[in-house]
Amino acid sequence: MFQHHNKYTKASFVILCLSSLVGLIFMGMFLPSLTAEQPVLIYILSAVLSLMLLLNTYFAYQIYRRSMPALKLCLWLYGLQILGFETENWALSLNFGMNFSVSWEYETTNITINLLAIIIWFVVFMALRSVNQANKNVNVDSAIKTPLELH
Repeated sequence: MFQHHNKYTKASFVILCLSSLVGLIFMGMFLPSLTAEQPVLIYILSAVLSLMLLLNTYFAYQIYRRSMPALKLCLWLYGLQILGFETENWALSLNFGMNFSVSWEYETTNITINLLAIIIWFVVFMALRSVNQANKNVNVDSAIKTPLELH
């Protein structure tokens, strides 16, 4: 746990809430369009995206409650969303919530970089770094005691 929110932790919370809201709207539009004729893989994808959306919302709530592990895990969650690729046979890209991607195509491979995931990752990284620095300052301040305080 960290002591106080700063501008980076507040920005992380707001961005994660917005991402969850956009993801919820997307899932609300996507799930009703599924039909019985869809392949099983689409249902697995829907379950994974729903789980990631729940994780995103849970991390936003935990950051609101000043949880340090939530910031660390959020880095991993958004780190996984930065890069995606697609070939002729299959594609791998974990994107949910807000998404703004840039793609490059090389022969039969398409590489995608999610710019919003990079921005969110950077904001969460700065929040984690600022919280670590604040915790170091608190520990240093508590370690420095005058001779009168030692008795």
